[in-house]
This record gives sequence, structure tokens and C-alpha cells, in this order.
Amino acid sequence: MLRNRDQLISDLSSQIRAQVEALDLDTRMRELFEAGTTDNLMAVLDFVQNDADEKEVQAPTRALVYARTLAQRDVPVSALIRGYRIGHAEFLDVAMRSAVELGGADGAAAIVRLVNRTAVYIDRVCEQVGIAYEQERDRWVSSRGGLRQEWVARVLDGSVADIGQAEQVLQYSLCGNHVALNVWTGPEISPRAAVGVLDAFRGALIPLFDDSRRPLLVPTDEHEVRLWFSVPRKFAIDVTAIERAISALPGRVAIGECGVGVAGFCRSLRQADRVREIVLLAGERAPRVVSHAQVAAVALMVGDVEALREFVADCLGELAVDNHRNVWLRETLCVFLANNRSFAATAQELAVHRNTIQYRVRQALDAIGNVFDDHDRTLHLHLALQAARWLGPAVLRPTASR
Repeated sequence: MLRNRDQLISDLSSQIRAQVEALDLDTRMRELFEAGTTDNLMAVLDFVQNDADEKEVQAPTRALVYARTLAQRDVPVSALIRGYRIGHAEFLDVAMRSAVELGGADGAAAIVRLVNRTAVYIDRVCEQVGIAYEQERDRWVSSRGGLRQEWVARVLDGSVADIGQAEQVLQYSLCGNHVALNVWTGPEISPRAAVGVLDAFRGALIPLFDDSRRPLLVPTDEHEVRLWFSVPRKFAIDVTAIERAISALPGRVAIGECGVGVAGFCRSLRQADRVREIVLLAGERAPRVVSHAQVAAVALMVGDVEALREFVADCLGELAVDNHRNVWLRETLCVFLANNRSFAATAQELAVHRNTIQYRVRQALDAIGNVFDDHDRTLHLHLALQAARWLGPAVLRPTASR
């Protein structure tokens, strides 16, 4: 089992998320989930092998962090415990099949030990993560941030009957024009430091919006907040200005588009959430600030990343391979299409000689075939290039060296 550890962790994680939808959250939460799964797997294997007393069983630190984060995000504790029970069953299935291969008395003894020791481990760990969840939930709800989170959740799911009461609790008008943002820091920053960093983000962003009105800040968890700004109608979001304003702060920003009233309040957040998922999928290659207007088409396609990866491969052919040469060919072709296939305009935008543009376009078309005689294929090519530009390795084929 240790020899196949990585595959086993991947299989356990996939099985649990497939059966417990509440745990199948965004990319960042999946990373926390897999970290806890890894530590639990190594701990239970160690407990099965040695003769430690059950009182010595301690839930791994990263498993406790995951439980507390679920509490902050209002995911039911029942989903967490069910995930552990499913993981236990899947683990035993794999372990028993390995034990059967031993045969004879050794195999039977191994199965008995596996069942007994893993049952003890799961009971103890479920108790500990359950306590950590409840304590964090009580702390979170009793805080001002937890109260705001609860009311905003009710606004978002449409269960608030009195909008005026919601505005009074939130101290924010829901009737105006809104822009929603997701702001988050990396896990390398401690929760205590993250509070100061996220507050600094709010302070840096206020002057770029209508700073005469107080923004609404709602924590998602200890490393992430949602922000809403009331803005004038026809407000223009300046991504470059936002990048300058937060340049000294460690974190990222995903921005929705302007929306009016309660419906616009909800819609802008949905857009910001989709942008955030794109940034997380893209990893370090993504810009620190991305708006929905920049990635609207890609945002509609990220619901099924596997299908999007196949779409990119079909449209781009050899250009879908993730290497340095293809980066330039894809970018040149993308700008070429955006400039109505003008070599001169593309050369001016990319600040290179026209002959270089012609060479790159010819190379790109040799890799994928000439598609300009078919309007649908041209559109699909443009969409695939946009997906490759924003999502990078998440939708591209790795090179042999990688």
C-alpha cells in the first residue's frame, strides 16, 4: 500500500468527493482535503503496524485545519464524518485485497488486525475532528464575521423575506449598483497575519471604488474574504489600477461585473467565484488580479475541466503541448485573430517585426491546419486559445520532459 501511496490517496479522494457532494468544493478546498487525506492515510498505516494504545491516536494537524475550514464555510459536520466513513470503507477494501494475496494464516491475521485497528483509529479521529468543527463553528458564528456570513448566505439563496432587515444587519444597501470581489491569501500566511493582510486589501481597494460608501466584507474562511462595493452606474473596473494598488500585498483578487439590486449582488458574486476558480486552476501563471470581463467565455467552460482539455486538444492539435515555443505561437495567433487577422496590427501590438508575425502564424497554422475558411472552426480556435492563455497547464498536454 505504501508503494502505491499516491494512487491510493488520489483514489480515496475521488471516491469521497464523488459520494459526498458537500466536500467537492473549489480547488483550494480540494488541496486542503487531499492534505488531510494524505496525513490520515500515513497515520492509520502507522497505527495498524505498531502496538500504540488507542489513547495515543491524534487527528493529524492538517485534518483538523480542514475540519475548521469546513465549519467556517458552513459545510455540515455530517458531510465530514460521512467522508471519513467512506474513506474507511475504501481503505479496507484495498487493504483486504492485499491481505488476501498473502494467503493462509498470515492473510487472515492481517485482515483481523486491519479491521480492528482501523475501526479504533476512525472512531478516535472522527471524535476529534468533530469537536474541532463544533468549537470553530461556535467561535465563527459568534463573531461579527460569522453573523454577516449567515445573512449574506440567506440573501444569496433567496431565503430573506425582509431585505430592509438584511441591510440593517449588514450595514450595506442592497438596492444599488454592486461589484463583488473574492480576495484571498496563500496558506503560507498564518491565520493571524491573514486577518491584517485581508484588511489591508480592503483599505487599498476602497479608493478605487466609490469610497464614500462603506464596503461589505464577509469572511469565507481565515484566508479569504468576499467584498462588495456600492458603485455608480456605468462604473468602469480598472484592473491595472487595482494591480498597482495591491502590488505590495501577498494575495489575489477575482472580480465580478457590475450588477443592480439584489439580483446584481448575487450575480456579481457568482462571476467572481468563477473567476477565482480559473485563477486557482491556472496556478502561479495567472495574473494577481483578474476580472470577469477578461475571462467571461472561459468562465462558462470551466465547469468540466476534462471536457475543456479535450476541446483544447482537438482545436489546437500540436499547439496544445505545453512548451516554450508553443506559448509564443498561441499568443501570436490569439492576438492575430483579435486584430481581424491583420499582420500589421498584430506586429504593432506585440512590438515585433511583421515578418516575425507572418512566420509565427504560418508555423501555428501548420500545427493545427488552416481553419479560416470555416467560421465555426475559427470561433472554436479563438475559444481554445483563450482557455490555453488563462488556464495553461490545467488544459494543456505536458511535454515529454515534464
